[in-house]
Amino acid sequence: MRLDTLRALRASSLFDTVRARFIGITAVVAAVDLLSKEVAVRSLGSAGVVPFSDRFSLFVVFNTGSAGGVEVGPYTWQLNVLVTLIAVGLIASVVQAMAAVDRRATRALAMVAGGAVGNLLSMLFGPEGVADFLAVQLSSETTIVANVADLALWAGAAMLAPVALLLMRMARAERSERAMLRVELP
Repeated sequence: MRLDTLRALRASSLFDTVRARFIGITAVVAAVDLLSKEVAVRSLGSAGVVPFSDRFSLFVVFNTGSAGGVEVGPYTWQLNVLVTLIAVGLIASVVQAMAAVDRRATRALAMVAGGAVGNLLSMLFGPEGVADFLAVQLSSETTIVANVADLALWAGAAMLAPVALLLMRMARAERSERAMLRVELP
């Protein structure tokens, strides 16, 4: 076999591994989210508020709007579905390239995609909307109520920060190298 063919097979194998890992993590995050929502709705639905501390409690709130409960008109639901499908598609399309730069990107992007898929499935099949049940009181007037999908989205986005820094450093080094080449040309 030629060396180029071996390299192509190795790269293909690596990409298949990245793809499988991405799909697996995405599926696990979505499944854990859906299961936790089902448990929360069944056990907390009639219990009201279950306080754990002054700032953290459990209670079920159904979100029928966009992220954060924002309503964007009569087509909010359809817009949410469309934007989520586009976002998951874009994430899936860049995961292999990002993993070639930094392996941490696969897990981070899969967590974001898994959270998006979990909330999308809840939106599509939850009769009352997306169940949020993890309540954190920020002030006497502000409480954030989230779910496992939201936490996965936020964690995945935070995990992408070092990857973004690495990409910025790589781009800066490439620009610097190009500038040096231009200076050296007669």
